[in-house]
Amino acid sequence: MNRDVIISVVGTESGADGEDDKIEFVTEGKYYKRGNNHYLKYNESEMTGLDKTTTTLKIDGDTVSMTRFGQINTHMVFKSGKQHLGHYETPYGSFTIGVISDDVKVDIGETSGDISINYVLEIDNDTKATHSLKLSVCNAGERN
Repeated sequence: MNRDVIISVVGTESGADGEDDKIEFVTEGKYYKRGNNHYLKYNESEMTGLDKTTTTLKIDGDTVSMTRFGQINTHMVFKSGKQHLGHYETPYGSFTIGVISDDVKVDIGETSGDISINYVLEIDNDTKATHSLKLSVCNAGERN
């Protein structure tokens, strides 16, 4: 099943300086299910600095994998209490990232869902920021 959805995204980054940067946007996307895995796919907003990038989320139980392809290329895996290493490729170069997931909550079904991820991002073994990512999904046309 492949269907159109509306995805609300709220991302917060808390840096070492104590300042929070918050981005909120709503976008159209696609939902599909393969086996027991749920997938969400959407184009990033220009306001995120990731325009010309497509994000795909794979939800496998309590594990969320995020793949970005386009101007930015990366693959991140979020699972509560686990660390995953990967690469982050930009037009200016690539570097190693570490994603330490503090809390991952997933409540997704065939018609709607919510995903909440809290994690620490390390770049080349140096902690850069604490992040919070919240996504809400509903069928296109059902958003109030």
